[in-house]
Parts: sequence; C-alpha cells; structure tokens
Amino acid sequence: MAEFLFAAAGFLLAFPPILFMVLFIVFTRLQKDPAKGLSRAADVTTLFLLPAVPIVVRTFAGIKIGFPFAIAVTLLALAMTWRERRTQTELEIIPLLRKIWRVLFLLCALLYGMLMIAGTGWSVWEYTAR
Repeated sequence: MAEFLFAAAGFLLAFPPILFMVLFIVFTRLQKDPAKGLSRAADVTTLFLLPAVPIVVRTFAGIKIGFPFAIAVTLLALAMTWRERRTQTELEIIPLLRKIWRVLFLLCALLYGMLMIAGTGWSVWEYTAR
C-alpha cells in the first residue's frame, strides 16, 4: 500500500496539470460554481507545483535549483507583503496569503509548462540526433 501511495505522489509531482484537471472537475461538481472550483483546484495544485518545478529542472537540465527557487518564492512573498502594506491602511493576513498563493500558482504553472515543453523538445532533439 505504501508503494502505491509513493507512486501516486510521484506521479502527481511529475504531472500536476492532470491533478488540476481532476480537482477542477471534482470541485466544480461539488460546489456548482466554476469560479470556486477553479480557485480550490488551483490552491491544491500549487502545493504540488512548488516542488515539481525544481524537479523538472533537475530532470531535464541536471541543475539543482531547489534552494534558489525557495529563496525566490520567499522574496516574492515578501515583495507582495511589502506592496500590500504600502497600499493598504490595514494589513489583512488571510486575503494576502490567498493572493500570494494564487500568484505562485500562476507563476509555477507557467514555468512548469515552459519547462516541460522545452525539456521534452530538448529530449526529442537529443534522441533523434543520435
């Protein structure tokens, strides 16, 4: 049973878009609202996208970017918090965390997609060049 769970977690880390599609369908059916289904699916998928981006870079390029990526995520959160503090009179934590989490989803999904396309293209190029 543990092997199955590890294999499932590895698959979800390798392919977060599939998780997003499944969660979007499930949450949309449960909540009857596509906007809420989208936001809930994005929130859960972000948890899998954050480690997936460094894994994809390491798989295709052989470069370990886990720590620099974590620093970049932290700096993004700090910058968004600083900007929010300057524009708002009172800092509300929960909406701020939700904004940060959603921006991380968008950035990580975009980066993941670009890396998968570039990495797959590079792998096909190397394979056919032999």
